[in-house]
Amino acid sequence: MSDRNDVITNFLQRHGWGQAARKPLADDASFRRYERLTRAGEKAILMDAPPEFEDVRPFVAIARHLQKYGLAAPEIYAEDMENGFLLLEDMGDALFAAAIAADPAQEEPLYGLALDGLVHLHKAPLPDNVPPYDEALLLTELALFVDWYMPSLDGKILSAADRDGFLKIWQDILPPVTGGPACLTLRDYHAENLILRDGQTGLARLGLLDFQDAVIGHPAYDLVSLLQDARRDVSPALEQDMLDRYIGETEQNSQDFRCAYAILGAQRNAKIIGIFTRLYLRDGKASYLDKIPRVWTLLEKDLAHPALAPIKQWIDRHIPPETRTGSFTPKRFMPQKAMILAAGLGQRMRPLSAACPKPLITVAGKALLSYSLDGLCAAGVRDVVVNIHYLADQMTEYTRRYYDHRPTITLSDERAALMDSGGGVKKALPLLGEGAFLLLNSDMIWRDGPRPMLHRMQAAWRPEDMDILMLLIPRDGAFGFDGAGDYHRADDGQLRARGADSTADYIYGGILMMTDKSFDHTPNGPFSLRMQFDRAEKKGRLYGIIHDGDWYHVGTPDARDALEEIFTTCRGD
Repeated sequence: MSDRNDVITNFLQRHGWGQAARKPLADDASFRRYERLTRAGEKAILMDAPPEFEDVRPFVAIARHLQKYGLAAPEIYAEDMENGFLLLEDMGDALFAAAIAADPAQEEPLYGLALDGLVHLHKAPLPDNVPPYDEALLLTELALFVDWYMPSLDGKILSAADRDGFLKIWQDILPPVTGGPACLTLRDYHAENLILRDGQTGLARLGLLDFQDAVIGHPAYDLVSLLQDARRDVSPALEQDMLDRYIGETEQNSQDFRCAYAILGAQRNAKIIGIFTRLYLRDGKASYLDKIPRVWTLLEKDLAHPALAPIKQWIDRHIPPETRTGSFTPKRFMPQKAMILAAGLGQRMRPLSAACPKPLITVAGKALLSYSLDGLCAAGVRDVVVNIHYLADQMTEYTRRYYDHRPTITLSDERAALMDSGGGVKKALPLLGEGAFLLLNSDMIWRDGPRPMLHRMQAAWRPEDMDILMLLIPRDGAFGFDGAGDYHRADDGQLRARGADSTADYIYGGILMMTDKSFDHTPNGPFSLRMQFDRAEKKGRLYGIIHDGDWYHVGTPDARDALEEIFTTCRGD
């Protein structure tokens, strides 16, 4: 963080706030950080959004749209889009939640003000270039429930059939909320993102925060955000009063709107249960676990609507009622250890690797190593070993500066002697411990398909049958690879090396699961992992799963340049 702090200091100095006092504000569930700045009686807010995780451009665009149509989003004093910094108006500390806690009599008028803001917003023209809250996005969010909450109940990842069945039921339920009326949907419109602005009147009293993820969606969604709050209890009477008011003031069809409200309430609350579980398992944020029982109560209320009967039946069949209330500690379902092979010389990447270790060569502004670390973290893996040899001081400094929310990184130092792939893993076994771990090459980038790839790998792992489970890439769809292929795959996933055959359908994708036992009776000193691959194949214990997303091998400068163009084009730079 020291380098980023230097960049922050330079940003503040350029805009006249270099000498301001800086006070950190409470973190939220994202990667963004906020600081309050004070100078000579003036205040401002610094938003620090690391660009590899957050893009500040949507925040800026939505803020200006809200201001254009008479709503109080923070004024933007200065911006640095490239580095992810915004200098914002300080709207104060009077969050609705805090104001109501201090004076409960404020609850009804403040919720009425919030409702007035929604009615006004929903009558405004739609902004340009804002994505839709369509079926694909709604289902992606619902997958958080089955990909994170469900396996945390017993430590076992849900079967593909059960997962797909859950989402298929939702596909049949969602049409009323994807084909109906549309408005700008802020998505997190609740009492901890609304500020009572001192000295203002009318809608100017309503300060808006946290709207960078806005989409074009059904008007019931933000009403659900407001009235079914995961962080505070809203009385059933107040919820119904506000719902009635909204329906009356916007002249909605009451029956259709209440149905949409229940569907989006169930969707949102199921998603939040998955998110809060992930925040604990992936990011170590235990405070969110206490909120899950409240969200379950809200979800069960929504599921009482007849339109949601199929989902209620699915949940009743898969989740015992006693697990939906009270304290909850999720069980970990992913291997907690992984290793990234990063000690090679990178000869094929010269001249890029002449003064930079290959894992730190960037694609679209992000180090190759960071793509693998981020992928592990996103899947819930918290402890990562990285071996180092070539230009090891750069690798040490890079991993030292890694952000606190990333996995814990331990270095396996091979400066004295390069150990090759197998020898490098064997040297690191004391750091990896007993049992299964993930092993990754550092010269590839993957994108998940419909289901997180590392979750798929864990679901397919059968230690009673397997010594090694590889990620396989279809040979004809592998970016940066033009060889004959590595393996044939049987219907049950068992692998056979290409051998003397002219081609094989699959290549090894640089990611696998194995255990420390695979290194029994192996040499001391350098050796290749090929020894383990061949040994497992001979025993009939080498298996593979086929990747269903994008995959890129970055082995040469030309491949890196081509991928740079692909990524920056997709990002819209």
